[in-house]
Amino acid sequence: MPEAVPRLPEAVSRRALLGRGAVLAGSALALPWAAGCAAETVPHKDVPTLVGAIASEQNLIAAYEAARSANAALAGRLGPALAHHREHLAVLKRHYVPGSGDRAGEGGTIPPPSAAPVPDGNAALAALRKAEDRAAKARRADAAKADPGLAQLLASIGACEAGHAMWASGETPPVRSKSGAEALRTALSAEHAAVYGYGVLGSHLRGSLRQTAKAVWDAHRAQRDELISILAGEPVAAAAAYALPVRVATARSAAQLAAALEDDLVPAYVGLAGVSSPDLRAFAADSAQRAAARSAAWRSKAGAAPPPDAFPGLPPSALSPRAAPGE
Repeated sequence: MPEAVPRLPEAVSRRALLGRGAVLAGSALALPWAAGCAAETVPHKDVPTLVGAIASEQNLIAAYEAARSANAALAGRLGPALAHHREHLAVLKRHYVPGSGDRAGEGGTIPPPSAAPVPDGNAALAALRKAEDRAAKARRADAAKADPGLAQLLASIGACEAGHAMWASGETPPVRSKSGAEALRTALSAEHAAVYGYGVLGSHLRGSLRQTAKAVWDAHRAQRDELISILAGEPVAAAAAYALPVRVATARSAAQLAAALEDDLVPAYVGLAGVSSPDLRAFAADSAQRAAARSAAWRSKAGAAPPPDAFPGLPPSALSPRAAPGE
């Protein structure tokens, strides 16, 4: 269990997060542009982050389109991920609102899309997985820098990209070592359920799959303890039992349950990405990515379809920004 840290009333301990290596709910998504005289002359700090995210999505779209053109046999397999990236780009552009007049400098410059030369066959898939992994890591870093509302969107996009990166490989990712307190409790409740669910499904697996489930179970126990250590006030206690979304009788249904448990964690962590602490936002974005990647891996082992959502865990109301006074 991670070392205990002091609990601060209705707050998260920054030292606790940094001490655990975190380089690494929410409200409806709205870019909180500063109001008043300062907003007329100072570029908003989220504009460079948006420009970088938009450029990243443009490049991923270009890479997928090039891969489909060069490898006709992969067109059907790449189509869903390409559609997700087009949705990501459309929503990010809705949040990119260049200024006018004295605020024209806020617009920044969006570079044209670019894509590296595309190899053939499995090499193309490997190149796309690496590109998705780089993009997911960049969105995690962006979530720490962005204002809370935008951080949730970036965390959700990063989770989708982590799922894309994991889908083809089928391997689990390495184990990472309302108010913010309410969002933390929501995430803790989801981790309690995941710990319980993995305890149930593990008995239906054998060999390497059982070892994988045991490693992930240990990771969720550690994540649960981490959340308890940084949560202000009384932590949410685990229930004696949880209603599971999949009845487990075979190895396949065990994998389906594992995917469902991970899916349930994504919205909890995307919600946590909307808190005020940059360290906790990055922690939440990283956790959402790991849950989405594990879901994709378990889906692959169960022979199920890849994750369907372009914005996993993000409420529909958070897809469009609301204009701030003066916009």
